[in-house]
This record gives sequence, C-alpha cells and structure tokens, in this order.
Amino acid sequence: MRILALSDQVVPLIYSEAIRERFADVELIVGCGDLPAYYLEYAVTQLNVPLVYVPGNHDPDKLNVPGGISVDGKLVSINGAIIAGLGGSRRYKPRGKHQYTEGEMTWRSACLYAKTLPTRLAKGKWVDLFVTHAPPQGIHDASDLAHQGFSAFHHTIRALKPSMMLHGHSHVIRNLDETRSQLYRCEVVNVFPYQVVDLPEVR
Repeated sequence: MRILALSDQVVPLIYSEAIRERFADVELIVGCGDLPAYYLEYAVTQLNVPLVYVPGNHDPDKLNVPGGISVDGKLVSINGAIIAGLGGSRRYKPRGKHQYTEGEMTWRSACLYAKTLPTRLAKGKWVDLFVTHAPPQGIHDASDLAHQGFSAFHHTIRALKPSMMLHGHSHVIRNLDETRSQLYRCEVVNVFPYQVVDLPEVR
C-alpha cells in the first residue's frame, strides 16, 4: 500500500493542484501531527483516499479533520491493513492535552495493546502500521525534553509487531539526518515534512 505521510509543516507542493498528479498512486494518507486540519482535509479531498491521523503537541485539544479518522489510542482497518496510533509528545510544560510523561504513555500503550487482542484472536495478527507523533526514545529524537522519544514505544513495537512505524515531531534540518531506522524488525520512518512510503504487503 502506497502511503503519503505528513507532519509538522505545510508543504506548498501538497497544498496545491499539483498534489493530484504528483501523488496519483497514493492509497492512504497518514497525518502524524502538528498540522492544520484544513491542510489534511485538502489532501484527502484532492486524492480521494482514506486518511488516518494522530494529534501532535501543538494541535488543538479537540482536533477533528473532516473526512479523516483519528487513530489516537485506537485500532482501525483500512484496505485490509490494521493501523494503530498514539499521538502526542513528551510533557514539557504543566498544561497541554497532547503531552504525556513516560508513565502516562506507557499506560496508553498498554490500553492500546489490550484493544488489539480481539483482532489477534480473530485474524491471527497484531498490527501492520503504527502511527505516532513522537519517535521511539533514541531513534530520530533529540536531547531536549520536548523532543525526546518515548521508551514505551519500544515495548509497543515488540508487542504489536508492526512492519512499519510512521512518526513526525523531529524536524529534519540537514540532508544527512537519518530518517529511516530498524527497530525489532519494524521500519521506523520520520515523515517530516512528508514522505511517500510503501507499507509491506499485508500479512
């Protein structure tokens, strides 16, 4: 499945009529947070394919994208692919709905794991695609608290066995910055500001 994944920055190429020609083969749009709803809505309207998304730390408390499906703390099936998501970043200020301590994200990850059990029993598999805003700790993250990844995501990937994880939050400044890594046989992709990726054939 070909995916257009977006995060953190509005790209003129995508917010234009050129999107229809440039991304005509895209089958799914994934929003990884910190993007205005109008931008994601424009992409889904122009490409006429499903959209799933999670909120970032700068998104409104009640983020709603017309035509899209929030997968924050949820599990959905799109074109045969099982997709799960966890939005938000590390908590770096007292208030902020989409900010979490390591302990809070560990609890959210555990709740998500519980929601996958019926799918595991019914379909014999866990998750194909894991969508987040923040990265796993130590992968594509930074040393400052706001941009540190979550250790909980290491456990989530080991438990849910996705073949791919898409995240945003980490702004790529240099061409040499790493944007693709392997973690427990899962390809972890930093999509900032956008990436076109191919999800491995659904198992």
